[in-house]
Amino acid sequence: MGKVLPGYLNLWTTNMVKKEGVNVITNAEVKDVEKVKDQLVLSLNNGSKIVADHIIVAVGASPNTDLARTSDLELDEDYGGFLVNAELMARSNLWSAGDCMCFYDVKLGRRRVEHHDHAVVSGRLAGENMTGAGKPYWHQSMFWSDLGPDVGYEAIGIVDSALPTVGVFAKATDKDTPKAVVEATDESNRAKTEEEAQPVSPASGTPESPKHSEDYGKGIIFYLRDDVVVGIVMWNVFNRMSVARQVLKEETKYADLNEVAKLFNIHEE
Repeated sequence: MGKVLPGYLNLWTTNMVKKEGVNVITNAEVKDVEKVKDQLVLSLNNGSKIVADHIIVAVGASPNTDLARTSDLELDEDYGGFLVNAELMARSNLWSAGDCMCFYDVKLGRRRVEHHDHAVVSGRLAGENMTGAGKPYWHQSMFWSDLGPDVGYEAIGIVDSALPTVGVFAKATDKDTPKAVVEATDESNRAKTEEEAQPVSPASGTPESPKHSEDYGKGIIFYLRDDVVVGIVMWNVFNRMSVARQVLKEETKYADLNEVAKLFNIHEE
């Protein structure tokens, strides 16, 4: 999560994951892998070895743009993917959607996004524009991840740890966990629970800050570019995506992001 979360939240989350029994090995890389009987032996660059029954390699994905070489399609040099305009058109009568295309976001500039929500909505819009709709792609897609039964987040916009961030945190309750959301809704796909979420009223009164032992139980992290909010992570805060989309849409330089955090009503019991 180093590319997404600010450093202090990475450290806190790592400790939470360790409590779940995960052995987190930092500052190390896999140098070699060999099969010994029915097991795999990983050699790390720190000199240690790990014996495993199975290995999952989570290194991301690269867009398959082989078609560009034979079809003379333009690729984006910075982000990769087929270069398209705001209507997802690569050139006359040719559209592209999903992970493989780099589009012009009318709010945030040129981007390439690798998330399920983006694939669904951009695919639908490309189909509409094929029939002459001529609509720009303005949808801000969301993505989410659960890092265990007690830690999860939903995000939208440009969430890059290289950007300046402002975090506003509150005291967490038993219902502020991914596990609690799944048990309450009987739905593990957060994109679906967000679609069915009811509007929330802004918080009023003086918020209760988390105690030292609670630290970052739940909160809102704002990502800024030129003092404007361009990304939001809702940390153990669920069913508030409509509020996040509205904040991004405003493109406002806020004097006090604590006041903006009240829109998410993270201090409710």
